[in-house]
Amino acid sequence: MSKVNLYDELIMSYLDGLCTSEDAQILLSWIAESDENRCHFESLKSVWELTAFDMPENIDVEAALQNVNLRIDEIEAEKTVETAPVVQLSWYQRNYKYVSGVAAAVVVALIVGFFVANPFNGKVVLASGDFDANTPCVLPDGTSVVFDSESELTYRKSFGKTMRQVDFEGVASFDVAKDANKPFIIRCDNMQIEVLGTSFLLNAEDHVVDLYSGKVKMSAVDQKGNEISSIEILPGERGVLAETDELVLVSAMDVKKDELMKNHELVFNDETLRVIIETVEYIYNVNINLAESQAERKITVRFTDDSINDVLETIAAVANLELVKSGSSFELR
Repeated sequence: MSKVNLYDELIMSYLDGLCTSEDAQILLSWIAESDENRCHFESLKSVWELTAFDMPENIDVEAALQNVNLRIDEIEAEKTVETAPVVQLSWYQRNYKYVSGVAAAVVVALIVGFFVANPFNGKVVLASGDFDANTPCVLPDGTSVVFDSESELTYRKSFGKTMRQVDFEGVASFDVAKDANKPFIIRCDNMQIEVLGTSFLLNAEDHVVDLYSGKVKMSAVDQKGNEISSIEILPGERGVLAETDELVLVSAMDVKKDELMKNHELVFNDETLRVIIETVEYIYNVNINLAESQAERKITVRFTDDSINDVLETIAAVANLELVKSGSSFELR
């Protein structure tokens, strides 16, 4: 095996963006050593770029070569004239068809070999077992994913070039990098999530999306990936795909109430007093008057199995407001 070919695996790793900075420096130094090395790198890069699309499951190498030879015959026929002067042909010209056939065979062999060595058809698979529970996995576009147990995310090695699409199973929190020209699409079974830049919790097992910020489009899709129906989810809301393939939008207040019942905890992170008070009114079934001048102020508070009196006293203390109780009603001013 030539020294050049020893670098093939390193070149592929570099093009896929998977090699370390040390390996990248070694490769770049090797490329700069000679024109031969640079040409070899450019040749493999050209082959690598062909892998940006899906290859068929069964690659017919013989048919590919036959098509190449057929095209060569057509080119030679086009160049044939009835009377042609006798000229001295170069070795390359005399063996044009042979050389072209070998070149085609090399290209096809490289492509076939690449996919044999990469059984996921040019895809990268990330599993929750590969990452610490508290350590986010960062995708090539900057999107951050924190996996729950037994989750898996798959994306093409061409991810981010023309589109951002992943396949997902399990449970994970996503903080999607913003890119107005390339929506981030998550496909999981018969459900699809489309976002531009936002953060949310996705439970693909229960077909549930809890949105924290931004806006997402949640769709029910058929086996071919065609959209059946869709809904838009806003911050604090929950989208659910029922067993009947019906999409259900759960209000922010119902989401908070559900969280309180399940976790005995009510959390507001940098939320406006207007939203907090409306939610508390809904959950505790009380009437609370909030001064309009304070409605857009934002605070962060957390309650654990607290009474309405404790909740409002905490809000008043954090926001530096006065709490006044009148019968069954409350006032914050």
